[in-house]
Amino acid sequence: MTNQSDMTNYLQTFVEGMISSGVEQAVISPGSRSTPLALLLHRQEKIETFIEVDERSAAFFALGLSKTSLKPVVLLCTSGTAAANYYPAICEANASHIPLIILTTDRPHELRQVGAPQAMDQFHLFQSHVKEFIEMAIPEGTKTMLDYAYWQGMRATDTACQIPKGPIHLNFPLREPLLPDLDRTLIIEKATEILVGKKQLSEEQLLECVDAWQEKKGVLVIGGSHTPKEAEVFIKLAETLNWPIISDPLANITSCGKTSPLIMNYADLFIQEVEMSQRPEVVVRFGMLPISKNTMFWLQSLDDATTIYFVDETGDWQDQLKQTQVAIQAEEQTFARAIIEKVKVKTVDSWCNQWIDWQLTTEQQLNELSDMNTLNETTASILVHKKMAENGQLFVSNSNAIRFLDRFSTAEANHYQLFGNRGINGIDGIVSTALGMCATNPERQNVLLIGDLAMYHDMNGLLLAKRYNLPLTIVLLNNNGGGIFSFLSQRQLEVADFEPIFGTPIDLDFSLVAQLYNAKYIKAESLEQLALLLDATQKQPKFQIIEVVGDRQENVQLYEKVVAGLKEKFGKNK
Repeated sequence: MTNQSDMTNYLQTFVEGMISSGVEQAVISPGSRSTPLALLLHRQEKIETFIEVDERSAAFFALGLSKTSLKPVVLLCTSGTAAANYYPAICEANASHIPLIILTTDRPHELRQVGAPQAMDQFHLFQSHVKEFIEMAIPEGTKTMLDYAYWQGMRATDTACQIPKGPIHLNFPLREPLLPDLDRTLIIEKATEILVGKKQLSEEQLLECVDAWQEKKGVLVIGGSHTPKEAEVFIKLAETLNWPIISDPLANITSCGKTSPLIMNYADLFIQEVEMSQRPEVVVRFGMLPISKNTMFWLQSLDDATTIYFVDETGDWQDQLKQTQVAIQAEEQTFARAIIEKVKVKTVDSWCNQWIDWQLTTEQQLNELSDMNTLNETTASILVHKKMAENGQLFVSNSNAIRFLDRFSTAEANHYQLFGNRGINGIDGIVSTALGMCATNPERQNVLLIGDLAMYHDMNGLLLAKRYNLPLTIVLLNNNGGGIFSFLSQRQLEVADFEPIFGTPIDLDFSLVAQLYNAKYIKAESLEQLALLLDATQKQPKFQIIEVVGDRQENVQLYEKVVAGLKEKFGKNK
């Protein structure tokens, strides 16, 4: 046996271990030290591979693949700063519980800390942002080491997929020569079955929750990312208890295709403006807090008369308000379904009716505003939501875009899935993550709703759309800068301070960006035109940029009109 054949058998066996635990896709950023793993992954018929030369874009693309497929995805790069460019996406994957398998290749130990080129310290490179770090052994061809390689591939992938899910980092020291023996077949072929159970409460614990909840005045608060199917279970739980339900946009409560008067889609607008004659006796939270700050302020205002339950399937205690009185560490869907089966008595209608009245009053206020009938960033965002096709996929950027959907989206009958990167809430990598979403189901309608700064931040990712013919429709909300800051306290600054530091105009012609990456470009001039363009994406998906030119102050003024009208209608400050 030669070093080349030993390395080939070792790495092939490792790849087989990953496959046994569910790996089907890999994103490769080319380089020299990663040559053997890159070639073996690329030639593996059971793994679909994508090539992206920009490591930051590659990592977010892998994030989008995993986020959409709900399966582990492999990331591979060479040694040196290549791996450092993975960092932002790995931070997001860790915070949002996405199972990425990061394979970095490295100089062997004898070339470390001796001045060899491209030999930066990769040991624990990602620190606490990965579930586990594994320094792989130098490849050997013995049966013991082949068993070790298979075991690490299988175990690392399975660990990434265990709740709480998250990224795993494996570092491979490899000696030259780096070309594997591509004619060699595996010496050891294995297949391992992994049976996984669910974390759930006992019958006694379930009945304790039911007794504490049924007939009580309660509110469901749903945070985090959920599939439309999971969202339907939460809505059924709300209807079973007869409680209002407040949710994050990524929970897909307003996009799962099920409508219900108990869905408080306008909660962010009205919850701070109403006088509650009846206060909740129980609040049950699932997952992280929703994006709405007004909902957070309302929760903070609750006193000890309200019992706060926190259902945390990750066990990570992600309760930033630290109000939890009863922590439930169980798999969310299993727990919710069990409660639905056991609740026998609903809460009286008078409790939820006041919430429904607030909803209807808010809807009336929005209908009275002429601004809601003209093209602006808010109405464009609402229209994107309404025009999503059955089983379509919408990725929404951070900052203003997701807040427009949170404040103004209605629960529609169209069934689609909404995605976003809300673990760390950054604007980097949004385009690449959305393209990963698109690559998972390219035959569906795929739309990205994004602002101009986030678009600029990840323009390199557009190369993936060009290279792999990914039919992503990008609805670009262009207010020439950081529109979110116009809603924040920084807007009190003088223009000379605000514009360069927070307004940050970039003055880009995005028609030229579209031309560079072979995307179709259209500038929407009216709501009617935008509606037609979005209708067309349902029938014939294509790679295109639809630009909606907005105005930062217009966004703020519209929001302030809505809030002022609600103050008057609810009479809180009279």
